[in-house]
Amino acid sequence: MKTNILIIVMLQGLVSFTYAQEDAGESSKKNKMQTLFAFDSKITGYGSFDTKFTRMNGADAVLIGGHGGVIFNSYFYFGLGAYGQVTNSQFTGSLPEETLNMHMGYTGMMMGFNIMPTKVVHFSVPLFVGVGNIELDRDNIFVENSAFLLFEPGLQVEINVLQFMKIGLGGGYRLVNGTNLRNDISDDDLTYWTGNFSLIFGKFN
Repeated sequence: MKTNILIIVMLQGLVSFTYAQEDAGESSKKNKMQTLFAFDSKITGYGSFDTKFTRMNGADAVLIGGHGGVIFNSYFYFGLGAYGQVTNSQFTGSLPEETLNMHMGYTGMMMGFNIMPTKVVHFSVPLFVGVGNIELDRDNIFVENSAFLLFEPGLQVEINVLQFMKIGLGGGYRLVNGTNLRNDISDDDLTYWTGNFSLIFGKFN
């Protein structure tokens, strides 16, 4: 009889200890500080091939390039990118007063936020910050060039085609500052709306 009572007491103690440990674990989880990027954050990678449609100095222009980097917890992304003009933009220069060709490219940091990334159709809010260069030539003879700063926020609709592939359609606004050319091309001539088409590959979740 005493042995049975002892066994029952021991079992009750074990059950109580187990529940106490679970309660302590739950309490610890509740009291644990939540941070944006924790040690157990899920970090994946991606790469994107982009085509941009815009206007520069009053003429239609196309730029191609891409960006790539890391994705934090499927929502935040950060990386590097570069774009270059593939169309020929001609205009009548002032120094010299002849037909000149304009070429532009830029590179910098891409960062952004994905909205509901697990949905087939979702949104992305990108921001590109970088530096660029504009060069003028006459019949492949260098005339002048200038560096500039660039700030390009945007909004993009993305479609999950495969687990490792997305298509993006979006737009943004390119803000240029700091050009210094003798010819009549200013920051305002390079500042304009952009549209883009993107093929994005990577591990997204």
